[in-house]
Amino acid sequence: MRRAGLGLLLLTPLAMAADGSWSGSSFGGTMTRGQVVLKSKPVQNPSPLPAGAVASRVNWKIQTDGLTPAGFRIRLCSATRCLTLPGYAGELPLPAGMPAGGPFRFEYYSVAGGRLDTPLTVLSNQVTVSYRYRG
Repeated sequence: MRRAGLGLLLLTPLAMAADGSWSGSSFGGTMTRGQVVLKSKPVQNPSPLPAGAVASRVNWKIQTDGLTPAGFRIRLCSATRCLTLPGYAGELPLPAGMPAGGPFRFEYYSVAGGRLDTPLTVLSNQVTVSYRYRG
């Protein structure tokens, strides 16, 4: 009986840990000039998260209307830090300090200088943020 009680005490923190996620999307905008940062509309969780929620992973998908200019870069940013994204879609762990509920915005940049020959429109930014919390 004593061992069973000890086993339950050890399992209780695991049982109280929970996972969750939320998704959102926004329009990105149109990039007409290089060396200017294009910021998307913010994306955030539509409802409050439980106290103590900690962001763990992010999935994203970005759709554009054409070819990207030279040196095109994408970052996912919170109010305090940014994470460089390696492509139009993927999944990465979120570093400590990224808020589980957002808001997040995408930033687009091209090293090409001056006016772009063909403007680039970011049609949509989709993000799913996974989080953990202990209830």
